[in-house]
Amino acid sequence: MTDSGNRNDVQSQKLAITMLIFTVFLGAVLLFSIEPLVGRLLTPYFGGAAHVWLICLMFFQAMLLLGYLYAHLLVRKLGAWHLLFLLIPLISLPLRIGAIANFGTPVLVVLETLLFHVALPFVALSTTAVVAQAWIANSQVGQNREPYPLYAASNAGSLLALLGYAFLIEPLSGLRLQSLVWSGAYIVYVLFVLLTWLKIRPDKEYRKPTETTSKTVTPKPLMHTVYLQWILPSALPSAFLMATTNYLTLEVGSFPFVWVIPLALYLGSFIVTFRTHGGVPGFLKLFWPELLLAAFALYLLGLGMWPVLVGQLSVFFAICIVAHGTLYELRPPGSHLTHFYLSSAFGGWIGGAFVSLVAPYMFRGLFEYPFALILFAALFWWKRDKAFTNFWPDASRVVAWSRMLVIGILVFPIVGWFTTSVNKSTKFRYRNFYGTYRIVDQSLEKSSMAVRQLVHGSTLHGSQFLDPSMRLEPTSYYYRGGPIYDVYELVPSPRRMAVIGLGSGTISTYARKGDLLVYYEIDPDNEKIAREWFTYLKECKGSIRVIEGDGRLSMQARKADKMKYDVITIDAFTGDGIPTHLLTREAIRVYLDRLGENGIILFHISNRYYDLRPVLKSTASTLGLFGAMNDPGKKSNVKAPYVEGQWVALSVDSMRLSPLIDRGWTALGKGDGLKDMAPWTDDYINVLGACRIIDKFF
Repeated sequence: MTDSGNRNDVQSQKLAITMLIFTVFLGAVLLFSIEPLVGRLLTPYFGGAAHVWLICLMFFQAMLLLGYLYAHLLVRKLGAWHLLFLLIPLISLPLRIGAIANFGTPVLVVLETLLFHVALPFVALSTTAVVAQAWIANSQVGQNREPYPLYAASNAGSLLALLGYAFLIEPLSGLRLQSLVWSGAYIVYVLFVLLTWLKIRPDKEYRKPTETTSKTVTPKPLMHTVYLQWILPSALPSAFLMATTNYLTLEVGSFPFVWVIPLALYLGSFIVTFRTHGGVPGFLKLFWPELLLAAFALYLLGLGMWPVLVGQLSVFFAICIVAHGTLYELRPPGSHLTHFYLSSAFGGWIGGAFVSLVAPYMFRGLFEYPFALILFAALFWWKRDKAFTNFWPDASRVVAWSRMLVIGILVFPIVGWFTTSVNKSTKFRYRNFYGTYRIVDQSLEKSSMAVRQLVHGSTLHGSQFLDPSMRLEPTSYYYRGGPIYDVYELVPSPRRMAVIGLGSGTISTYARKGDLLVYYEIDPDNEKIAREWFTYLKECKGSIRVIEGDGRLSMQARKADKMKYDVITIDAFTGDGIPTHLLTREAIRVYLDRLGENGIILFHISNRYYDLRPVLKSTASTLGLFGAMNDPGKKSNVKAPYVEGQWVALSVDSMRLSPLIDRGWTALGKGDGLKDMAPWTDDYINVLGACRIIDKFF
């Protein structure tokens, strides 16, 4: 062959590899951009509880396993027929979700909805990386090339999709446009797969006879222990991802912006480790014990401050690097490629299913996080490097004592937490798919009085004085003389009041004789906890009803009763986050349909992470509503157990809100000091624009 022919052959191979890499990259972008998109599409049907996203993650892991199983069993036998398989998902496009909410069995209904609307395109896309690597490993183009770097390209596309969705796609576009663009991109993807297959033609290699056919050595069968070594380093990071996501969403809120952060870091660890000369970085092979201790200390510290959140995500990323680096170092030769990825996917599904389905029944708190750290310690010790074993014998005194000092610093807060926690009066713990509950009796500082608190995650969801003579005195955000008092005093009895979000039931103290107070509560266990540990519902002077289900959806579904409310209070929280679907234009229209003449819609939006006043202002203005907000700074002398929160009141009549302005509230409009934001709808929600930390930096 001439030099010119050799050059053409090399260029052709480079083009084939480039096409293959792009195809894998595009498939990964589509695969992981569909995840937050589907999570958003589900929200109007199933509410904003954190467990909906966790079920989605577990479902996606199951579909990934199914795609890998298909690639393992059929891709070589099907050959070009695989291209037809990629056409089947076209029947599900454009991507959309249609469901009827069923609050009795939310897990099964969410899974059923995902199965009918998302499974086909997700399974088809999940085969991309494995099929591409099988093609390159069994083609002339792939001779003397290791297929594993394609996996890094796949994860790079996945990472770009997640970050792009959080920072560009969601803030700049609505769900309808996102769905159409995604569907069009899938068609482009199918065309590129076809072109890549025509360029590589791996099926020729399967049929091509060679001179050494009779001497071909059949790969040795794998030992069962090898599969276990692949499954464990896959299952633990997956479980840790779910535990971290659960912990994060219960504190910060269940939004795509929050969902993608731990998932992006999880995928980023694959990029770091699954590359040529990848694996566990040398310093992490030595210092993984300190890493696990730091993760445990930060877990006990909680997410009350942004630096703690950043630290927790950083150690999460580093731990995933150690685990996935260990997995990479255990990789087999190309002949067992599909076995390896199938086992990895199976391990990932096991870890996800454990946290999303088993942990809520097994643990009374978010204990899967420290449980995963213990299992990580066992895994890393089992697969420890020689450098780790030889560190102490070879280390100088200065280095050894320095490391002991660091370990001591990390252990000290852990021991201190366990010591002080013994003295905490925790009366009750409970865990379900909607989060964790704790009942804590707390003595007030510089006072002989005590209160009983309902804590969801680490966020206070209501409290009550333990003194029987003070039990009907509202506490926390609901104290007499506070913002909610200002609004409720405007409405004379008999009143019909609706509250979305039960908590401990503190608002019941404002119900007078002849009043009707209707609570809408998504968590079926919350009412039982409120009645057993607090007396607000039992001792309420008015009539009480509790309707189970997502507040917006339940209120919309019960239009037939034609009940009109004088005050509708939106007081629903997931940890410290407020479900976004309760704040959209469509949601406010639902409230208006159930609002009586001269009625008021009151939003409780106190939280540490988001400023939702501009959102409500812009969204309400599109409906011709008038609004007012309280100024928490004017009552800074409020002391525990009272809390001055942030409230926004809306009405169709500006004069209805005049008494609030007279009490020091600020009318929404020009000169209110709020930034401009686009209104939120079911199609468009920009959580990033409401994030307080973004405002601080930008």
